Amino acid sequence: MKIATIILNVLLLIGLIPSILAAMTSPMIFDAGQSSHMWRVFWTAVALPVVIVVCQIISWIAFYRDNYSMAFKISLIPTVHVVVLILLMLTMNGTVTRGPSSKNTEKKTG
Repeated sequence: MKIATIILNVLLLIGLIPSILAAMTSPMIFDAGQSSHMWRVFWTAVALPVVIVVCQIISWIAFYRDNYSMAFKISLIPTVHVVVLILLMLTMNGTVTRGPSSKNTEKKTG
């Protein structure tokens, strides 16, 4: 459990860099329109780096107190967060509400 916790924490620290980049570019999700589902995806992506850092701090505190089981379980929280983010992104199809389309706003003559 000790080695698995260290490996997981190192992988999460490596994954922190792409998660920061994803959080910085996440406002572009609204380019196609807005919906409540997109807001969930946005806040989940923005919260991921924060979740990783907080869980890393708590995990290393538990690790140095020789509570390896708790440290490993806390280190799994960002992994669950990533799975939720992926599921939210996969279910995003068709949830965009756009403004009036050009078909509906054209004036019909004749």
